[in-house]
Amino acid sequence: MAQNILYAILLIGVGALNLYYATKFLRDPKFTKNYIEKSPKAWLWRKLFGVEKAIKITKSVFAPLGIVLGIGFIILAIVLYTV
Repeated sequence: MAQNILYAILLIGVGALNLYYATKFLRDPKFTKNYIEKSPKAWLWRKLFGVEKAIKITKSVFAPLGIVLGIGFIILAIVLYTV
């Protein structure tokens, strides 16, 4: 029981962080451009598609996916807490 509460708190934290950054990607074009240009994680996307196309892909695919995953983590945490 205590283990489920710990997992629920962890999942809520990860879900909230995921939601925050995914919505920030969608709402703040400067943040998105800065992340794509400077992040080592986005290096492959910059190399394959260029900066502008990578920004479009991020806004159309990865940010909505991040929102869905964030909400999914929070829902899973609620289910774990109630069980």
